[in-house]
Formats: sequence, C-alpha cells, structure tokens
Amino acid sequence: MRKVNAVLSLISTILILVHAIFYSVWMLFRAGIAKMSAYPSRILVVLMTVHAVISIVLAILGHKGAEKRNSNNYPKLNKQTIVQRISGILLILFIGLHIAGALNHFQPKILHAILHPLFFIVALAHVSVSTSKAFITLGIGNKKSIKIIDIAIKIICGLTLIACIVGFYLCLFVGVVK
Repeated sequence: MRKVNAVLSLISTILILVHAIFYSVWMLFRAGIAKMSAYPSRILVVLMTVHAVISIVLAILGHKGAEKRNSNNYPKLNKQTIVQRISGILLILFIGLHIAGALNHFQPKILHAILHPLFFIVALAHVSVSTSKAFITLGIGNKKSIKIIDIAIKIICGLTLIACIVGFYLCLFVGVVK
C-alpha cells in the first residue's frame, strides 16, 4: 500500500507542479487567469483524495505500537515528517477553498488575497518535503541522488511559490480573468 501511495504521490506532484507553473507563468505574463479544461484539475483532485485517504490509513496503522518506539533519535527526519503531515492535513482543508475561489464561488478580493497564497504555501511545502520520501519508498536512487532530488524539488517549489504569489497578486489587483 505504501508503494501505491508513493506512485500516487509522484503523479500528483508532477500534476501539481505543471498546474502551478502553467498558471503562474500565465498570470505573470498575461495578468489574468487562463480558462482551461477542468479535466486535468479533476484528475488531480481524485488522485490527491485517494493519496490522502491512503496516507491517513497508513499514518493510523503506523502509530499502532508507536508508544514503545524511541522517535527522538532522528529529530531532523521527524521535523520533515511533521511538516509533511501538518501540510497534508491543511491541504485537505484548503483544497476546497482553492476550488471554490477558482470557480468564483466567493468574490471578496480579501478572501482571494489571503486564502490562495496560503494554499500555495501549504501545497508546495507538502510537495517539497514529500517528494524525496516517495523515491525512498519506491527504492529509487541512492543517498546521493535522493539528496539531489530533495534539494532540486525544494528549489523548484520555492521558485514556483514565488511565481504563484507574484502572478496571483498581479492578476488579482491589476489584471482581469481571461
């Protein structure tokens, strides 16, 4: 079940990054939001939902007997796991708000100005700490390649986050929806 979830995670990661980068570039250069087919977004939501359910089940099952384990031996790894789990839970909460905002179900600019950037932060934080773990779960790569993947995904997510927020605010306060 962990390997299936890791594959879903990597597919979702690719789709999230493509989605975020495409819309960021569009917003940065066109000061508007592209009206595209909803199918890729719907596929992403389904994949993320299945991934979230499996992740929750694995987290619950992984805690059975955990009181007997000493988890203080790997504090740096625990921090990433904590960020991964908190961002995953927040992502579940924010995805509905992101979709509602994208479909213009709430209009006040202040809600858009606050909720969407928070969603971008949560989504990209989750991707940045989760990607290398998926490769480890699948047994892909060695210590050096995993470290390279980890650094590369953090850089990609950081740059994408900046582009998302700048493009979004440019679109929100200067542009129009196209």
